[in-house]
Amino acid sequence: MHSARAPMATSVREQRLNLDEIQGDVLLGLQKNAEAFIFFKIQNIPLFKEWLRQFLQHITNTRQIQHRDLILRRYRQMGRKTRQSLYGLNLGFTGHGLNALVGIRRSGLDPSFEEGADSAETIARLNDPPKSRWLPKFTSDRIDGVFLITGPDPPSVTLHSNKLLNFFGTSVKVVYSETGATRPGAERGHEHFGFLDGISQPGVRGLTSRLNAIREPNEGLPGQDLLWPGEFVFGYPGQDPEHPTKEGPPPEMAAAWMRNGSYMVFRRLEQKVPEFQRFVREQAARLAMDSALLAARMVGRWKSGAPMELAPLRDDPRLAGDKKRNNDFGFGDDPFQRRCPYAAHIRKVYTRDDVNEAEAQTHRILRAGIPFGPEVAPGETTTKHKRGLMFVSYQTSIERQFEYIQRRANDPGFVGGKRRPGGGAVTPGFDPIIGQGEGNGPREMDEPYPNHPAGNRRTTLTIPNQFVELTAAGYFFMPSITALRTVLT
Repeated sequence: MHSARAPMATSVREQRLNLDEIQGDVLLGLQKNAEAFIFFKIQNIPLFKEWLRQFLQHITNTRQIQHRDLILRRYRQMGRKTRQSLYGLNLGFTGHGLNALVGIRRSGLDPSFEEGADSAETIARLNDPPKSRWLPKFTSDRIDGVFLITGPDPPSVTLHSNKLLNFFGTSVKVVYSETGATRPGAERGHEHFGFLDGISQPGVRGLTSRLNAIREPNEGLPGQDLLWPGEFVFGYPGQDPEHPTKEGPPPEMAAAWMRNGSYMVFRRLEQKVPEFQRFVREQAARLAMDSALLAARMVGRWKSGAPMELAPLRDDPRLAGDKKRNNDFGFGDDPFQRRCPYAAHIRKVYTRDDVNEAEAQTHRILRAGIPFGPEVAPGETTTKHKRGLMFVSYQTSIERQFEYIQRRANDPGFVGGKRRPGGGAVTPGFDPIIGQGEGNGPREMDEPYPNHPAGNRRTTLTIPNQFVELTAAGYFFMPSITALRTVLT
């Protein structure tokens, strides 16, 4: 089974988290080989509340996830392979859903949350495709909430999903549902373009273990910054905006019942894999460079997960597989993008020391997505089967965290103030993976060809269309167990 994040620390000062209250996917991630996303509309409010009260015992909390992680880790240490049927269930609500359960006079939450991912304002702010290009079924009715059901394989997840829906009966109407699954064999943990995913997750103070608590008290694994939990869950200290490691104020809560809850961003991202692969081959030939190197410079890592900063010209699978080294780097020693382009995906979405480090840490998210769709079939030179990523992130400010990251991916001038060797100014360009131009038009990325260790060849990569397309999105609030038991039912 897969769980994306690390186990609990031993610092007494930071053990403030109420793990029995926080839903399991938020901080540690539900263990999963498969995950169903069931988006629903509440048809009968009193009946839904009654069924939810009875079903609360099945909601998976963080304490349970932590215990399961410990069991799985012990199995691995003993060299035993296990296929345990670890099922998970979490639940979130849109602003519409909270209106139904709490009342339309409830306190307003995050403005971005209240607007919703499908509002014209949000779509314009993020350069997202118009709703007319989203999945028709997803937009066919109002969405009040989402069930997340995880387990060891798609058939068993489907079985548990059907049991859940039978229990809630006519109180809900399924608007849209889809199941994702980890990719098979050696591709496990990789997204559909082939790149290892989830390496640079931040750690959470009071939850993530430190590899060396004495020498590196502010890191979990090397390069894994420990952030204050208020960045991801309400009711706890957040980051100090002036200092990368100091405790800051907790995020403001519009209502007391938000404590131990979190905002979830969902985005269904279709990936045009054959088209992306063909584009990379053709552009690499044009630039007279290796196609694997070009793809790696677009992402900032090789497919193995080895970072360009530490392996600038050729892949290093041993480095990629070493969790003590594969995320232990900054960009400050690469001032002229010789190792990693300024616009590379991982450099755009997490600037590390490219900008003020305290500032960078206030825009982090915890990701818990999963791929969907089949593998590319032999001879599939144009996408015939829909595949991609069910992107999920958790944060306490959608605007400051998720939306900030997406807007910077879309901003060709970010990171600003960069120079070329000799002093010329640079416009980095768009994130070539998730960056979106206004109207979804062509985008450019500066310097796809490496000038490492020396050189000053000027090249530009023009990307005519999107290889990652948004087809559905939603903003949800993931309440605490107590909030589900009291205010919401």
